[in-house]
Amino acid sequence: MSTELKSYPETSPTKALKIAELRNVSKTFHVAKGRELKVLDQIDLAVREGELFALLGQSGSGKSTLLRCLTGLTVPSSGQVLCYDKPLMGVNPYASIVFQTFALYPWLTVEQNVEVGLIAKRDLTRAQKTEAVEKAIDLIGLNNYHSAYPREISGGMRQRVGIARALVSEPKILCLDEAFSALDVLTAEGLRGEVVSLWRGASNTLSSIFMVTHNIEEAVEMATRICILFPHPGRLGLILENNLPYPRNSNHPEFQRLMKVIHETITQQALPDFPPEPPPAPGKPISRARARMESIPTVGVNQILGLISILHDSPDLDSIYDVSDEIGKDFGETIAIVKAAEILEFVNTPKDEVQLTDLGKRFFESDRQTRKIIFAEQVQKLRLFHIILSYLEVQEEVSAETVMHDIAAALPYENPEKILKTMVAWGRYAGLMDFNANTDMVVIPEEDEEEEEA
Repeated sequence: MSTELKSYPETSPTKALKIAELRNVSKTFHVAKGRELKVLDQIDLAVREGELFALLGQSGSGKSTLLRCLTGLTVPSSGQVLCYDKPLMGVNPYASIVFQTFALYPWLTVEQNVEVGLIAKRDLTRAQKTEAVEKAIDLIGLNNYHSAYPREISGGMRQRVGIARALVSEPKILCLDEAFSALDVLTAEGLRGEVVSLWRGASNTLSSIFMVTHNIEEAVEMATRICILFPHPGRLGLILENNLPYPRNSNHPEFQRLMKVIHETITQQALPDFPPEPPPAPGKPISRARARMESIPTVGVNQILGLISILHDSPDLDSIYDVSDEIGKDFGETIAIVKAAEILEFVNTPKDEVQLTDLGKRFFESDRQTRKIIFAEQVQKLRLFHIILSYLEVQEEVSAETVMHDIAAALPYENPEKILKTMVAWGRYAGLMDFNANTDMVVIPEEDEEEEEA
């Protein structure tokens, strides 16, 4: 791989040519039974020549949809998609994409899989295709693997094939959609470094990289510009310039500062510090439900219980970053679990701390039946659950379709199917509801035999 570096015009990032751009782009999908789900909202974003742009966001924030709109694979509901300041018609001819899944054809060799990237280059001769494939294979370090089949090589090598296939058409912008997330840590680390060297090298036409990731350290390690995408619906948040020299050292103070800023931004957006609600006035009853309709993270009860257990057994583990390392989840997934526990009032999250509340301690130290009662009391405080509970107060069952319709009306930017599935899981644990998969109905649960005997 060449160590010679590309030279770009001495222009500021705002003056460099824009290879791909979104102007005021929104995207709404039509889901089951005619419902609409807004995924992106008024996105203004441009990828310029000479930059490595990282889009950070939690799972479900709309990152992949944004990438597909940017490259022309998906048509936005409103707004404009441009390529070099001209309206894009169809797929961006200067872009290639590498996806999270390797997406290789198992019946084709490495060489044949790479050649698939030239399928749109119908004017090339056989000799030109062979030369292009050989160059891409050499560029990404796949020499001596020409005749191997995907099943015969490792995950890291399979992703190299995917990258070579994307590069064989000599794109100006390489788009990476969570391209390293399916790899083990060491393989991903090595491949990230090689992709950066490839982008900086002078032996190819590649000018820019647009990468979608949920890995904060990956973004700071690779990108010259980082943007955070906030979810529900996806909208642009903080944008940071990263001028650290390559290769980057994770112990560098500026590296650590950028990590801290991004962590705090995502944490504050997902777990904002609201002042505690004032107690009710004397003589007034405590409201059964919170004042506003609030969604719930789509995480399981066992994940919430696991978090409470870890916080109880490890009282010194109070930072959300330490919690993320301890439970072995990525930062976005950790935030979702913590937010679920906070909604149920089992934890507090001042700043970047995660603190078990007195209720959380009492819940953990209780027996199974008392836990169920406490969980039910907390669930009944959530207005979202009243959508179901209000039906079950007057009838024995309600159709899932009716509930999803009401969820979609109350929370138009959420996925009602996922929300209902989580509500049923929480409601089952609390003994408040059950679900009959045969009839597709949410039902009043049957009483436990233990309760009947008691």
